[in-house]
Amino acid sequence: MSAQVARRVIEYFQKPKPPEETLDLTAREKELLNYLAKGYTYKEIGNKLFISEHTVRTHIHHIYDKLHVRNRTEALQKTFQNRR
Repeated sequence: MSAQVARRVIEYFQKPKPPEETLDLTAREKELLNYLAKGYTYKEIGNKLFISEHTVRTHIHHIYDKLHVRNRTEALQKTFQNRR
C-alpha cells in the first residue's frame, strides 16, 4: 500500500461521523432530543416549546421511526454516540 493510500485510509477512519439517521431529523426534532437528553418530561418539553404534550409525543414517535429505535435510551445513544 502506498503512503498516499495509507494516509487516506487513516484519515477516513479518524473523522467522527454523525449517525446517518440524525441527518434526517428536523431542527424541532433535534431540539426535542436535546430536552430529552436533559431529562425533561414530555409535559415540560411541551411547556418550553409552547406545544401540547400530545404534539411532543407525535414528534417523539417520528424521531423513533426515523432513527429505527424503540425508546428514549436507544434514541439518545444513537444520536449522541459520536459527540463525546
